[in-house]
Amino acid sequence: MARVECSGVADREVKPARQTRLRALRPTPNSAVGNRAPDGIRPHTGLTCLLLLWATIAAQGQTLTPVWVELGEGGRAIARVVVSTPDQCPSIRVGNALRPMLPREPVPPGFRPACELEIPPNTKTASVNGRPLVLPHPDPVRVAVFGDTGCRIKGVQLQDCNDPALWPFQTVAGAAAAVRPNLVIHVGDYLYREDPCPRDKQGVCGGSPSGDNWGAWNADFFKPAAKLLAAAPWMFVRGNHENCQRSWRGWFYYLDPRPWTGMCENISRPYSVELGKFQAINFDSSAVNDNQSAGEQTAAYSSQLASLHARNAWLVDHHPFWGVRAGVPNQPPAVDTVTLQQAWEKAAPQGIDMVLSGHTHLFEVLSYGGTRPVQIVAGDGGTKLSDPIPAQVNGMDIHGVVVAESENRQAFGYTLFTRQGAGWEMRLTSPDKDSGRHNLVTCQIQGREAKCAGRVVKISSRRPAASGTP
Repeated sequence: MARVECSGVADREVKPARQTRLRALRPTPNSAVGNRAPDGIRPHTGLTCLLLLWATIAAQGQTLTPVWVELGEGGRAIARVVVSTPDQCPSIRVGNALRPMLPREPVPPGFRPACELEIPPNTKTASVNGRPLVLPHPDPVRVAVFGDTGCRIKGVQLQDCNDPALWPFQTVAGAAAAVRPNLVIHVGDYLYREDPCPRDKQGVCGGSPSGDNWGAWNADFFKPAAKLLAAAPWMFVRGNHENCQRSWRGWFYYLDPRPWTGMCENISRPYSVELGKFQAINFDSSAVNDNQSAGEQTAAYSSQLASLHARNAWLVDHHPFWGVRAGVPNQPPAVDTVTLQQAWEKAAPQGIDMVLSGHTHLFEVLSYGGTRPVQIVAGDGGTKLSDPIPAQVNGMDIHGVVVAESENRQAFGYTLFTRQGAGWEMRLTSPDKDSGRHNLVTCQIQGREAKCAGRVVKISSRRPAASGTP
């Protein structure tokens, strides 16, 4: 709370707008009619005092989320927050200047307003109500990655949203915040509460909001992610749950870094974030046809891939380019996203060392001996897990290239990349409330090759039944 003192006016603590109470006017020992004001407190009078009070109130608007920082085109840093009403956008102290956040308008029906401010390049410090914002690192050395985080409520597919052991996104996000990453990458699929909770399943999901609106977005993402939102800058990737047939309004209004138009874009253009030696390219695969080749999509994605300017970059998208998933029982794993594979082959993009994706609800790493980028699948952030992949993936041919090395785990968690020299150490970490934090897989990644060592760790026996639907 802010402390404001005015001549002839009692000391007061200025609370957020909806809770502000001004005390009755009366002389105080530290006012102009009493003793000298203590060092560091300057008495204010008349109009100056009133303006100061209103400025302080405005700066402490009723926020519904932490203020987060996200990265956009060209590495732009954008601060955002959700508030109750548009007039409650707070101000950000950038260096020594106080700058107001402005509402993103128009606010979609059913949503709470978002406020934003682009942080000027080379800003060293920024804060809201005295709380520092974590600004982009000049050259990230710790990057946390996960995706597919919401609690599934759709038709007969129900996840126990009221049990943190069965929907552990808040636990995963809190564990990731504890390692203090320089950057968080969410590889898509935020909102899974698409249908109302059935009347006969109130013990599983009773009280849950549903649909593309503030209540569902808050329950599925903002509330459980709050600690991590405040802990590091984010890159948000669009998933198929945010496509134009599903929860696109919340995606474009709250998370997409570009101006809000009120319209859905089927395939957004890719953009690059460059911070020192680190480069990540955000690629929108949300509309891709999973299971069959689609000529128009192949042409569109191929054109986008051919336009990229990359050097030792990560391509971050939602759908794996060369991942696998469990197929028919007693049969080899199935391969998805033929459209993306064909688009890559046609475009032959250069300078990409690794592809980070989600969509399949577990963890995978596939290395192709340097012939193509390392494929990481990190769809293990909290949504009901997919069926486990048969252990033998090494030697499998995926669209003309043989898998040289692979690891996969059916476990909730996050993946932490830590820079080591010219490469990265990658650790899959699964927080378990009964036995602490576990490193399930460790890999050394150099260029386009990964060398991994996995270890078997018992995960909570309360793991939910698998789901075959991304």
